[in-house]
Amino acid sequence: MPSAFFRVFGDFRGHSLISCADMVPKHFRGWFIIVVGLLSAGGLIYWALNRPPPIDKIAHQVGERLALKGREGVAPCTACHGANGEGNFTAGYPRLAGLHPGHIAKQLQDFARNPMEMGVVMDPIPRDYSKTPRIYSDLTVFTPGTRADPVMNPIARKLTQTEMRNLGIYFGNLPFTIDPQAIDFQTLERGADLALRGKPEYGMPACISCHGPEGGGFGPHFPPLVGQPPEYLIRQIDKWQTGERDNDHLALMQNIANRMTDGDKLNAMAYFSNRSLEKVK
Repeated sequence: MPSAFFRVFGDFRGHSLISCADMVPKHFRGWFIIVVGLLSAGGLIYWALNRPPPIDKIAHQVGERLALKGREGVAPCTACHGANGEGNFTAGYPRLAGLHPGHIAKQLQDFARNPMEMGVVMDPIPRDYSKTPRIYSDLTVFTPGTRADPVMNPIARKLTQTEMRNLGIYFGNLPFTIDPQAIDFQTLERGADLALRGKPEYGMPACISCHGPEGGGFGPHFPPLVGQPPEYLIRQIDKWQTGERDNDHLALMQNIANRMTDGDKLNAMAYFSNRSLEKVK
């Protein structure tokens, strides 16, 4: 293929774009310019959409103070999540460092939200239909998001929306290092099959199809799996299965969790605890 390409278009290595265009046969020159233009525009759009936003320095400083020292009624985040937001593998507290700021803020909002009322009690319809009470409400199969946790619920309910955002900005911009855990080969092989292939025969996609290569996370809706305590991740899947957690994007994880066995949880999470990423920020 490369040799055929160079026979038609020439070898452009070491040439400027203008000289490359001159090397292209005239009947291909228009297409060459269009293709190069589209590739350049696509690259610029990708860069614009994926470049990290500038850090709000004031929000970062305020978030840092709250994370390290807490305030009246709110304990320091670092007491459980580590001095640098690295988490606590022994106690099963998750890593916050390097998570998407929007993801952190949303989780705090969901911890603070009271569970939605299930069901509506309606009065009997009177004979005079003009006096029938009308209830206007947005109907959706997806809840705004709730997370039940005896430690985080009371803390999150004392935070303001601004404080949640500030904490997200602070922790989301902390560097972190992942230390891979030693896992036996059989568990690793089974976990890799779930992480990389899923269980398509049961309608379960591969973990990396949403959580990114190596489970490194993708955007605010799909957090990283690598570098998190396996016990924490398994506990979250358990909560999706029991309904204690109901705040996943489009109910994706709830459906996936219901297709996972206890063995699936152990194997997949062990696999991600064995993965490693470069030091990221």
